[in-house]
Amino acid sequence: APVDDANAAPVVPPPAKKSRTNTPWTPGEELRLKQMRDAGNSWAEIAKTFPTRTEGSVKKHWYKDMHYAEFAEDESQALLNAIKEYENNKWKVIGQKVGKPAKACEQYAKEHFPDLFANSKGR
Repeated sequence: APVDDANAAPVVPPPAKKSRTNTPWTPGEELRLKQMRDAGNSWAEIAKTFPTRTEGSVKKHWYKDMHYAEFAEDESQALLNAIKEYENNKWKVIGQKVGKPAKACEQYAKEHFPDLFANSKGR
């Protein structure tokens, strides 16, 4: 005889979750993302306009694939200047942290930690 399941707890499906997709971003989607970001929209607001993408994936795409890839000429120059300034001052900063002269720190490091400098030979 069939069992009467009328008193059994109803099966409630879990809330709908956006499934993981590896769908490539279209130029139109990237443009919309850029326009919304430039307009100051929150990540949650932006993600709502991309039904197949999560807030996290939208944010990741912006930072990893779009935003950092674009450097205006002045940003490029600012980056280069910052790198040069850091390179010129790094031993001074390190020396201050260690409490030793910059030159002493540089010499000691090159002698005792040669692996750190293996990639910078010939510069």
